[in-house]
Amino acid sequence: MKKNRSLHFAESVSVAEARQFFLGLPIKENLFKIVSVGCERCLPGYLVDRKALDFSVVELVVEGEGRVVLDGVGYSLSPGSLFFYQGGEPHRIENYNCKPMLKYFIAFSGTDSSLFKSDFFSVQSGSIRLQNYPDLSDLYELILLNTASNSSVSEEVCTNLLRVLLLKVGERIDRQPTVSSRSWDTYERVLLHLRKNYLRLKSMKQLANETHLDPAYLSRVFKRFHKESPYSCLMRMKMEHAASLLLKSGMLVKEIAYELNFENPYHFSRSFKNIIGVSPDRFSGRFDS
Repeated sequence: MKKNRSLHFAESVSVAEARQFFLGLPIKENLFKIVSVGCERCLPGYLVDRKALDFSVVELVVEGEGRVVLDGVGYSLSPGSLFFYQGGEPHRIENYNCKPMLKYFIAFSGTDSSLFKSDFFSVQSGSIRLQNYPDLSDLYELILLNTASNSSVSEEVCTNLLRVLLLKVGERIDRQPTVSSRSWDTYERVLLHLRKNYLRLKSMKQLANETHLDPAYLSRVFKRFHKESPYSCLMRMKMEHAASLLLKSGMLVKEIAYELNFENPYHFSRSFKNIIGVSPDRFSGRFDS
């Protein structure tokens, strides 16, 4: 898999904290293949304005606000907005500068026979507002993580994760759940705080204090919508960030441990192995002193 190239399809781009991988163009027509996947924080002036693109794209907004115009139809974007467009469709994406967006994207070619029943391919383009979207952002993160690895089966793993992502998107196009507004708003507020501050947060108690919530209530609300505890989510965010640093930064394990606010490298390594499945040294393919 080619991981050292970056592909920007936009005519005008202004981003920060971008993680993007270009996996290469399809070698034959209609081959089902990931072309590019990434996560980017939009800055003031961010604008994508294209008449067409050769690939299908699915994007998920997890922070901020903006607007997308798909084939002449406009949609407002906010956390939980998922929009998609297939090859040949004009589209324009812009950021509201007062509330910059953080969003995931994946561009792919072709179709797959296992996805013919998915509602995703029943429409050319559109945007939906998901009330429960973290499982989709988790899938994007898994694709990014596996794209960055050097495994001989990375491309196959990523392709299968793309199938899962598209099946889940299709499942939700026409089925959007209704949620109690108070508990949902609380959950979204906590998730946003987690995403912005996971590097420095150390415990669920600290999270509860900073979001002005009773720890027991916080745990109940979060597990209802996220299917895991706030602490488990915090540790997963930290370890996903650590995995990216191990592969791309050249930092030592002990340096990453202290950046993520762990008391010592041993605690960090144990947490990393519990979540990622292998030790930091084995994951990075090196042995740091």
